[in-house]
Amino acid sequence: MRHLPVLLLAVALAGCASPTPTLTPTPSASPTSSSPSTTSPSPSPTPLPSASVTCLRETAPLPSALAGDPCPSALAAVRALVVPLGFPSARIYLAPAPFDCGDLWPGVGSPPVCFGPLIMPGRDMHGWVAFSGTAKIAAVALDRPFPPDGSPTASAPPWRATMAAFVVPPAGWVMP
Repeated sequence: MRHLPVLLLAVALAGCASPTPTLTPTPSASPTSSSPSTTSPSPSPTPLPSASVTCLRETAPLPSALAGDPCPSALAAVRALVVPLGFPSARIYLAPAPFDCGDLWPGVGSPPVCFGPLIMPGRDMHGWVAFSGTAKIAAVALDRPFPPDGSPTASAPPWRATMAAFVVPPAGWVMP
């Protein structure tokens, strides 16, 4: 929660224009099941359906320290964030850049006021997670710091995922 004010400030200062993403298929991890009980035989576990995943990559040139496919680590951060909600993920959509002007549900209501772009490519992502068993959608924001030394040999830091909302979205909003 202590990162929320910083995230909200960054989102408020972020510009309305975001780069045009390209689609990169990201395989979803296979679900795991709990170990069978030793006291009584259990039927073969029924595999949970895999979530449909769309993860778009940044099209702008990235600093070498942030280059590479961000989707596997971003997806892992999002999945870890939503597990405590208790619903199986049905669909995950991730895109580069922060939420446009802090608008969690684009396409409904009045567009928010923006004060110009302040977006560093490769540092922010946003997205939504739909679940089986609920109409609620998780709006998630992801960020990662630039490596401190900025050297070309530095590895990209891990993504930090933040839950921006877990609500039934406004009427008229459609998940991309």
